Amino acid sequence: MENINIVLKHILTESQEQIYPEDLIKRDPKFDYTFVFGKVRKVHTICGLRRIGKTYYMYQIRKNLIEKKIPKESTFYINMEDERIPAETKVLTKLIPTIVENFHVKDQLYLFIDEIHRIPLWSSWARRIHDSRKAILFISGSTSKLSGEKIPSALRGRSVNLRLLPLSFRDFLKFRNVKIEEKYIEWSEDRLSLLKNYLVEYLRFGGLPEVVLTPKFKKLTLAQEYFRTIISRDIVDQFKVENKTALEDLLKISINTPTFSISKAHNVLKSMGHKIGKETIKKYVSYAQDAYFLDLITIFSKNIKDQMLYPRKAYIADNSFITALGIKYDMGRLLENLVYIELNRLAQKDPLLRIHYWKNKNGQEVDFIILRGLNIINLIQVCWDPTDPNTRKREIKSLIKAGDEFNLKEGTVVTYDYENTEKSGKFSVKFIPIWKILLGLEKLLK
Repeated sequence: MENINIVLKHILTESQEQIYPEDLIKRDPKFDYTFVFGKVRKVHTICGLRRIGKTYYMYQIRKNLIEKKIPKESTFYINMEDERIPAETKVLTKLIPTIVENFHVKDQLYLFIDEIHRIPLWSSWARRIHDSRKAILFISGSTSKLSGEKIPSALRGRSVNLRLLPLSFRDFLKFRNVKIEEKYIEWSEDRLSLLKNYLVEYLRFGGLPEVVLTPKFKKLTLAQEYFRTIISRDIVDQFKVENKTALEDLLKISINTPTFSISKAHNVLKSMGHKIGKETIKKYVSYAQDAYFLDLITIFSKNIKDQMLYPRKAYIADNSFITALGIKYDMGRLLENLVYIELNRLAQKDPLLRIHYWKNKNGQEVDFIILRGLNIINLIQVCWDPTDPNTRKREIKSLIKAGDEFNLKEGTVVTYDYENTEKSGKFSVKFIPIWKILLGLEKLLK
């Protein structure tokens, strides 16, 4: 194999020849530079689903640093999934010496490393570099091992984490080069009609950057390719999964069955001819969560046993996977999944937020019950079209029942385009179109 110093020199030289892509489009969330320029330094970890845009987000930070007068010659980017790089600790050990020797950096070094978790002992190396102040580190990965909850002990207290989610609707419009004057939107049928066309596209095909920029006839094929890559590289290879076919079918079950339980999944997989135990299914689900493909939320109950025993509700990382792999789905399912993503986006800004669902013994259900700390702050239903009187009555009745139980006087129904406020006794229900929430014209939470 070619000497690792030479390999690193070639790759780093290529990185310096193109500091960031010319087609870079800045996106949310806004990066917090407190720990870059302040007295207290941190290792910045960026995690999220594969193809969510982590690499381009690192380019965005790199560009911003240069705009803040950091010499571009002091910033370096390297991707550890480059096929020329062996998955060996010595790659990291030699990285900074190679930079110092060949690029003669005199100022503070800013080092961006993509998919660092591929390299053994990466966290110990990052701690050593951070503690010695040899570089300010920005590291990314398609695994929750870089998240605030699961960061290795070597970096606890030394890191600050950012999880990337699919493009927001605002960023989606920006990527599509669509400009809509929001203040006039409600007064112009043409503008609102155009917005809704893009909204339906966003609901169906999601917010993965490359999918957003791909022509419609290729979007689903690309999402299917992503699905296979996530399975192979982020689950099978990472966790040494033996039964890849069962794993793939399990994830398809989670896509097609919003209410998820290990026992139900086990029965379905058995009927498909898979010989797989419940413990293995449980492991596979946790692997999918670690790869950010799948989220499961529990029922809200003060009884921990109920939370463990009741089925969970499954939400997928991006709507494109539901459209590309779902056997049977409707716009209501896509809308609910999108609302969950938006709630997740809010939870990133407010770490005290918790998301559950609610269901009583009569089968009445509320899609999302939101807590801040120990306090329930909102009840949220999702309904594509509540104009049918029976549908609207059902949604309101469930909210009222939950409101009675938790002593709340109001709830929210997120819709496609229906808007109204209705009262039933002392209980108030606000129907809010999703586009108003996505544009920030209405708030999903108090």
